[in-house]
Amino acid sequence: MNSTRLQKLLEMYEENPRDTFLLYALGLEYKGLNQNDLAEKYLQNCLQVDAAYVPAYYQLAILYQQANKEEAAINCLNQGLILLKNSPDLKTKNEFQSLKDQIEY
Repeated sequence: MNSTRLQKLLEMYEENPRDTFLLYALGLEYKGLNQNDLAEKYLQNCLQVDAAYVPAYYQLAILYQQANKEEAAINCLNQGLILLKNSPDLKTKNEFQSLKDQIEY
C-alpha cells in the first residue's frame, strides 16, 4: 500500500472524523496492509456514523471470515442484505448472498 495515500487519508480524517467515505477508505487501506484490527475499527466507526453504508458491511464480513468469525460475518452480510432489499442493484445483492452462501457451506 501507498504510505503517502494512508498519511493523506489520516490527515483528512483528522479534519473530518465523521466522514463515512474516509472511514471506509481507511478501513480498506489498513485491510490492505493486513492490519485487520485497525481495518475493523475504521469500518465499525463508519457504520456507527452511517448504519446504512452498505459497502462497510461487506468488507467487515470479509475480515470476520478471514478471522474465522463466521457468525459475525453472516450477521454483517444479513444486515447488508436487509438494506439492499429494495435496491435495484442486483450485482451487489448477489455478491452479498454469494459470500454468505460460501461461509455457510
